[in-house]
Amino acid sequence: MKTQKSTTVILVVIAVIALAVTHSLYQSKMSEVKTEKVPTVTITYLPTDHHSALFVAAENSELFKEKEIYLKSIVDKERYEFYADGKKIANLRIVLAKKGGAEAMTLMEQGHSDINLNGAPPTIFFIDKGTKAKIVSPLQAEGSAIVIRKDNPSENWTEFISWIKSSEGQEKIGFPLITSIQKVMLESALKASGVSYSENQAKKTDVLIVDMKGQGTMLTSLEKGDIDAVIAWQPAPAIMVNREVGKIIAYSQDLPPKGIWKNHVCCVIAASDEMIKEKREILKDFLKLMMVSTDIINESPELAVKASSKWLGVEEEVEKIAIPNIKFFTETDEAWFNGNCTFVKEMDNLGKLDGKLKGIEDSEKIKNILFDFSIYEEAKEEIDN
Repeated sequence: MKTQKSTTVILVVIAVIALAVTHSLYQSKMSEVKTEKVPTVTITYLPTDHHSALFVAAENSELFKEKEIYLKSIVDKERYEFYADGKKIANLRIVLAKKGGAEAMTLMEQGHSDINLNGAPPTIFFIDKGTKAKIVSPLQAEGSAIVIRKDNPSENWTEFISWIKSSEGQEKIGFPLITSIQKVMLESALKASGVSYSENQAKKTDVLIVDMKGQGTMLTSLEKGDIDAVIAWQPAPAIMVNREVGKIIAYSQDLPPKGIWKNHVCCVIAASDEMIKEKREILKDFLKLMMVSTDIINESPELAVKASSKWLGVEEEVEKIAIPNIKFFTETDEAWFNGNCTFVKEMDNLGKLDGKLKGIEDSEKIKNILFDFSIYEEAKEEIDN
């Protein structure tokens, strides 16, 4: 009888232990499910309201939840969880390339950035030189301007050119970066206007174009008279106007040669080859997020004003000047692609390309080198349906 009781006790103990082990394994498994790792994707952007689509998505998650695609802030402006179709699909690391597009592309080339919201020119420059990346979507167009000193008598580009030609000495016009679309447009406009220019101060030309190495010193340089004018992307022109340092005499789309810069490409979304191949679904969902955000901006531009003001640290009054002069869109057509190809050829004509794109006249060859819109087409179809 005693043996039987002992056996019963042993069996009960074994059963309790078994249940405890089972529960522990279950809890461990559930913990694994809860902490299941998702990929971390790094997205790089520039200090410009041209990238308002990202800012608006980050600041207005409640508007995006209705579309079942949204960001959840973990650390504002730095880390977000990315949700699509009811589940977390990625952790996003957001990086600001303070020095501009070349810095963003260098990060991508080094494997430190997966997706870039970036200017088309630096993206093209780096792809031309062999960086393994593609342009995967448009983001916006236009959004730059020529700003001259407030005391200059000129009121438009034509008058400014006449002033340059009649002035004694060499005038100075600043551009933001060597690899910027603003530099390309400035050179093209001066050339078309019959004005000689150089980056070499020793050369006797009408204009000395000056690399400002970003836009941070433009306002002060204009105010002090160190330069006579600048070409810059928003919100820098709006800041100069708002602080009564300068005045806008031409928006980028109106610069000569006449008509060439209308709806000109400015910022695009680029992705590394690895991102395209290895994280295709996440990239597709990010493009959807940008499409939804762009639609929201066009319906409610005041959201872009508020979000850009917060992300860029500028007054809302500045963004009220800037945002209306930026075209936000994610639609493509043959004209958009042809516009890009025209821009590449203009860069080549100015001697800016020396790699894979140098000397190529065939637009289809240019498209094959620069673009991969296969994921974009899938995202667009799913959004429309």
